[in-house]
Amino acid sequence: MNISGMDLNLLVVFDAVMSERSVTGASRKIHLTQPAVSNALTRLRVLLKDDLFVRASSGMVPTPRAFELASPIRNALMGIETALNPTDFNAKTQNYSFTMAVTDYAAAIILPKLAEMLERDAPGIDLRTVPNDNEEIIDLLDSHQVDFAIGGCYPPYPERLKYEILFEESYVCLMRKTHKLAKSEVGYDDFVSAKHLRFTQSGVATSILDKILAKQGVKRRIPLTVNQFLVAPLIIQSTDTLMVLAKRLVDTFQDFQSLHQVKVPVELPKVEVMMMWHNRLGTHPAHEWMRLQLKSICKNI
Repeated sequence: MNISGMDLNLLVVFDAVMSERSVTGASRKIHLTQPAVSNALTRLRVLLKDDLFVRASSGMVPTPRAFELASPIRNALMGIETALNPTDFNAKTQNYSFTMAVTDYAAAIILPKLAEMLERDAPGIDLRTVPNDNEEIIDLLDSHQVDFAIGGCYPPYPERLKYEILFEESYVCLMRKTHKLAKSEVGYDDFVSAKHLRFTQSGVATSILDKILAKQGVKRRIPLTVNQFLVAPLIIQSTDTLMVLAKRLVDTFQDFQSLHQVKVPVELPKVEVMMMWHNRLGTHPAHEWMRLQLKSICKNI
């Protein structure tokens, strides 16, 4: 196709709809009216001879052709944006929007301090978070649906994705203060024979601790498995279950005076909490600035 006579703003609309999966969301993102976005999509469909997006209950679902075009168009637009952007980024005076895929745990630890910093030092910065699903994160970063992914360990990733470790996390055992094991130290036998509450973000009924105990021929009694960590202290303070949870997360429960934490009597590996981004954004001034802010915040948590 000869693009000399093509309105390249149509590609901006395509990229926005691809990212938001919604005409309404796309119109907000690129500051156009919904009719203007719909009209641009109609023109694109005629030019490219494909529906590109099909309406469904979940939003605008991309066609196979749209998926093929998504990455090349995003890369082209990012290249133009980077070329035209100033070499410096002033967060105090400039506007910018970020989308981050964040695990519940990382959100609880990092977002309060990040939000405080943005309100104080970067009034023009908007931040939107979405769930961090390790199985989809590569596609989300490739298609620029998210700018950063923040959380625990990731599956093997291609070289085009870069990462940096923000901090390491360890585990503690949490219980209510009236629990019979609420003392300075809990022994291995008492620990494995107690009832446990298990947290798993994915909902999969297993954990690092379970795998380690399985190698030792031991299986915990787990009457309840949840995938919302915020409910954990409410359950722990009203039952005789124990829970193994990230220490920084447990520390956020400090207002719960009825809770008690001790060392886990099982050797558990530390978890690396990292941020990941696409290499094409490596030198983008706004993204460099945000990476610096995240690193600075995580040094002190």
